[in-house]
Amino acid sequence: MSLLQSKSVLIVGLGLIGGSVARGLRRRDLCRTIYACGRDERPLQEAQNDGVIDGWATDIRKLAPQADIILICVPTLTVRNVFEQLKDVVSASTILTDAASVKGSVVDDFRAVFGDDCGQFVPAHPIAGSEQSGYQASTADLFNARKVILTPLVNTDPQALQVVTQLWQDLGAVVSQMGVETHDAVLAATSHLPHLLAYSLVNTLAHQQQTDDIFRYAAGGFAGFTRIASSDPVMWRDIFLANGPATVAILDAYLQELGHMREAIVSGNGELLRGSFQAAKEARHNFVSSHFSTGNGTEGHTPDVQVESLQQTAPVLTIDGPGGSGKGTISARVAQVLGWHYLDSGALYRLLGLAARRAGASTADAVALLPIIDRMRISFGPEQGSAWLDGEDVSSELRTEISGRAASEVAVHPAVRAALLARQHGFKQMPGLVADGRDMGTVVFPDAQIKIYLTASIEERANRRYKQLIAKGIDVNLTDLFADIKTRDERDSSRVASPLRPADDAVWIETTEIGIEQVVALVLDLVRQRLPSA
Repeated sequence: MSLLQSKSVLIVGLGLIGGSVARGLRRRDLCRTIYACGRDERPLQEAQNDGVIDGWATDIRKLAPQADIILICVPTLTVRNVFEQLKDVVSASTILTDAASVKGSVVDDFRAVFGDDCGQFVPAHPIAGSEQSGYQASTADLFNARKVILTPLVNTDPQALQVVTQLWQDLGAVVSQMGVETHDAVLAATSHLPHLLAYSLVNTLAHQQQTDDIFRYAAGGFAGFTRIASSDPVMWRDIFLANGPATVAILDAYLQELGHMREAIVSGNGELLRGSFQAAKEARHNFVSSHFSTGNGTEGHTPDVQVESLQQTAPVLTIDGPGGSGKGTISARVAQVLGWHYLDSGALYRLLGLAARRAGASTADAVALLPIIDRMRISFGPEQGSAWLDGEDVSSELRTEISGRAASEVAVHPAVRAALLARQHGFKQMPGLVADGRDMGTVVFPDAQIKIYLTASIEERANRRYKQLIAKGIDVNLTDLFADIKTRDERDSSRVASPLRPADDAVWIETTEIGIEQVVALVLDLVRQRLPSA
């Protein structure tokens, strides 16, 4: 029996999202009663005439006491006003959730009104929509095979989380969880920035002298790219104001990339343009293959429809942490036990440096490096530290000082980093992937089903490194090692690009006092809890 069957649901805001939820609940007969609130009586009355809702009111306080679940579907900056109206009329058992595109501001607003007791609040974001808005555009099937991200808080009640999860799953959505900060950063890059670009491009062209000709002869690509500029201006105004810092951060990175493109065009640097375009093509290909595949390796004709759900793609386990925490050894061992693919992300840049040296290419020449990235055949494991380049075991060669220097030299190029990011995504294959590094769970695989952050004291990590080097016959000073590790930690944690930090939803494992086998057992237990079929 569904957890919703005996529940009464109140939807605040009967627009595209709220109306689609109401239609989906009604069509599937998922709950006991459906109510709706809003400022405009017309869609509310229309929904009741359609038989979609059982009752409505323009004053939320009239219906809130009767609701078991309240779903808030209003513009982001209006959510706080709804919270203030609900504060003194909902019971402690009422489950509150929302559908706003920005989670940080909504969580802050909730705490400002209700305090730190967030047990019955489950922040949510359905990644589904249309350039059309309003109740008239709503449909019962809007959420079929679409992603819905939940961002539960530390003290969110597990039963409330379970109810909200089932609500979206019963509507056909694929539900996943993510930290609040990670959600806002990811959506700023993948949703908010594209909308900003579409609005800006249309405005730019609308003010050109040749406006009529521009729009008259615009091809289908222009119509497709600018389609989202027809979205609700009020909603998107609120989104950009609420998620300003994250949007500006990715916007600045985009402007920097545009600057490089402009410089290449002005200087006639065709090779740089081609290399950058090739890297982008590769990155998009890997994205489409992972998330919009038709099942036979080809891209679907309609990119707005997600054909393959997250549940049908390969699971990912990320293991991040500072140097000496044991992540490499643990990752390789876990991948071997599970029979999954293994990605040693830290070795990729060393492999590129080695491949460049063998090809006679300069590590300072990004244009020359990009074709090498395309050609490299790379594999890792099963033993930790094992790596093959074009079928040759190059494990020992990667550990040299020369390889370390080359890795640092190739890593400074944005186009190279983008191309290697695409290669990392390519390791995500069935039956699963174990990826170790410093930004696997935060940057490379933010949607990973399981994220682990390994750590240990600096003293312990220095001792481990000391024993490794001595065993290899390398004379080293323990005090110097301690200082080097401390300096590297500070540098990795403070760098602008992909800083070392745990993902918001990562499980921390302290390895100072426990051995490798104990850590492996802990990780495997976690995998089998989260993914029983693994």
